[in-house]
Amino acid sequence: MKITILPNRVINTEDQETLMEALIRHHLPVQNICNGKGTCGKCKVRMTGYVTRPSDRDLKHLNKIELQEGYRLACTVQPEEGMVIELNFVESQDRKVSALLGMKTTTLDPGVEKVYIQSNQPTLADERGDWDRIMDELSTVTGRSYEKASLYILGKVPDILRSKKFTLTATVSEDKILEIEAGDTTHRLYGVAVDVGTTSVAAALIDLKQGNILKVVSTENEQTAYGADVISRISFATESKESAIALREAIKGTINHLLDELQVQTKVDKNEIFKMTLVGNTTMHHLLLGLDASHLAVSPFVSVCNKPLEFSALELGLEINPQARLLLLPNIGSFVGGDTIGAIIGAPAVLEQGNHLLIDLGTNCELFLKTDHKMLACSTAAGPAFEGAGIAHGMRAKQGAIESVTITEKGVVCQVIGEQESIGICGSGLIEAIDEMRQSGVISKQGKIIDPAKAETLAFELRKRIRAAEKGREFVLTYGSGQGQDITISQKDIGELQLAKGAVCAGIKTLVEMAGITVSELDSVTLSGTFATYLKAQNILNIGLVPDICEDRIKIVGNAAHVGAILALLDHQVWAMARELYRKISHVELGGSTTFSNYFMNSMYLERLS
Repeated sequence: MKITILPNRVINTEDQETLMEALIRHHLPVQNICNGKGTCGKCKVRMTGYVTRPSDRDLKHLNKIELQEGYRLACTVQPEEGMVIELNFVESQDRKVSALLGMKTTTLDPGVEKVYIQSNQPTLADERGDWDRIMDELSTVTGRSYEKASLYILGKVPDILRSKKFTLTATVSEDKILEIEAGDTTHRLYGVAVDVGTTSVAAALIDLKQGNILKVVSTENEQTAYGADVISRISFATESKESAIALREAIKGTINHLLDELQVQTKVDKNEIFKMTLVGNTTMHHLLLGLDASHLAVSPFVSVCNKPLEFSALELGLEINPQARLLLLPNIGSFVGGDTIGAIIGAPAVLEQGNHLLIDLGTNCELFLKTDHKMLACSTAAGPAFEGAGIAHGMRAKQGAIESVTITEKGVVCQVIGEQESIGICGSGLIEAIDEMRQSGVISKQGKIIDPAKAETLAFELRKRIRAAEKGREFVLTYGSGQGQDITISQKDIGELQLAKGAVCAGIKTLVEMAGITVSELDSVTLSGTFATYLKAQNILNIGLVPDICEDRIKIVGNAAHVGAILALLDHQVWAMARELYRKISHVELGGSTTFSNYFMNSMYLERLS
C-alpha cells in the first residue's frame, strides 16, 4: 500500500505493520518514547482527508479537539491505501535558532579558500595538459604545490576550463583542490556547523567570506523513533546490523533535511558548501559514522575512536559538495563527546585562571571542571526530561510551550512561547513550575504533591488545582488550552525531573571532590545548552540542580557547543585548539562510583543543597 507523507513523500507500507513501524522503517521523524506500547502518547500525527476511527489509546491520550482535527497516535494506525499523513519535518525557528542570533566572529580563517586563475589557451607551442595548466597557474598565485588530483575534478576539467575562456575558480584547502568552477565565483564560499544532539539537531549556514550566520534551522533527531536516550539507541543498534544501519540513516537523513531547508530558505546551493564542522556526544558520533557503539554501554566503556576526525562529504553521505571537508571535534570519553569540546570553545571563560565548572545540559549532561592544576570531564545520564520527553505534557521549546511559570495565592500565570495558548510545557517551564510549586507549598521537598484535603494553609485557588490522576496526584497549570486540554504536572513528572537534576548535582559534587576543591571554591558555574539559555539562577539553586553557591557566580550562556562548532568552522586555529584540549582533559567515569551513588541519593530533594 502507498501512503503520502506531506509535503511530498510517498512510502510503501507492509502488511500488518502500524503507521509507526512504517515511519520508522522509512527513517521519518516520529517520537517513540515508549517503543510503540501506547503508554507515552507522544507519537502524534495528523491525518488529512480520510481519518480513521480513534482507538482506545487515541481516546486516552488525545483530547476532543485533537481527535476532531484528525490527530491520531502513529502506533495505533493501520495504514490504508491513499492515506495522507502530516509530519513536522523541520522546525526552522525555535530556541536553537534564537540562541545563536547576533553571534559575531572576530577571526575569519576557515582553512578553505577560493582562488581565481586565468590560464593561457593551449597552442602547438604550449601543449601542456589542461590539468597541468591549471596546476601551474594555481601554484603561481598561491605559492603552494598541488600534486593530488581526484577523478571527480579531472573529469570536469576540459569543459570548465573552456566554458569561460580559460578562467576558473579553484576551491582549495591546504594542498587539496576541492572543486573547480568556471569563471570568477570567489565571492561565494559557504560552510555549515552542525550540532548533533540526542533529541534535536541544528545546522547553521555561514558565509565564509564575511563570517556571517545566514540561517539556523533545527529539527528533532530522527533517531528518537528508536529511543529517547543514548542507552536505548545503543541497545537498538546492537540488536542487528540492520538496526545500526537504520540509526545511521536516521541521523544522516535528519542532517540532509536541514541542508535542504537551508538551501530553500537562503538560495545557497548545497554544492557551494565546502566545509562542515560537527559536534555531538560520543554515541551520536559513533552512530553517524556507523561505528560499533556496543562497548560504550558496558564497562570499561570504551569508544572506537576519540581522536579528531576528518572525512569528505561523499564518505559520510551528507549532501553538500562531495569533496567538502567534514571535521568532527574529538571525543573525551565514553559519554563525553565533541559537544563538550565545542562547549568549552564556545564558552572560553571556563579556561581562565581559577576554578571553573561548565555544565552542558541536555538529554545527556556533560560536566567539565578546570582548576589551576587539572582539567576533568564526566557525563551524567540526566535523561530526556530537560527536553520535555517523558513528561506527560512535555514538549520541545517551540511555539505553544509554557516556558515560565509564576504561582501566587491568586493562581498560576504561565508565559508561553509565541504568546499563544499553551499546548504543553518545555524544560525551562518545568523547572520553574516545580520550583514555584515547592515555594508555594504545593509540593514538599521530597517532591510529593500534598493532599489538598490536609493542606489547610494552602490558598484555596491552589488547592482546587490539585486533583487525583492515574498514578498519584497532578497540579493544573492551565485549563482548557488551545488544544482543548488542561496542562498539568503529575507526580510522575516531578519524579522524572528529580532523577535528572539529582544526577547532575551528584555529578558536580563528585567531580569537585575528585579535583580536591570544594563547591564554595568554584569561581564560576557556567550552564550551556539551548535549554539552559532560558533557566533562571534562582530556580536552579532552589531545586538543587546545582549545589548552593553565590547566585552571582552562575553564568548562563547559549548553545555553547554549537557556538564552538561555528568557531571551528570559521577559524582553523580553533580546530587546532580542539585537538589540544582533547589531549589535556582527563575523563572521569561515574559508572560504578560509590561517591556518585551516595551523592545521588542525597541530591533528590527539591531544596538548596550544600
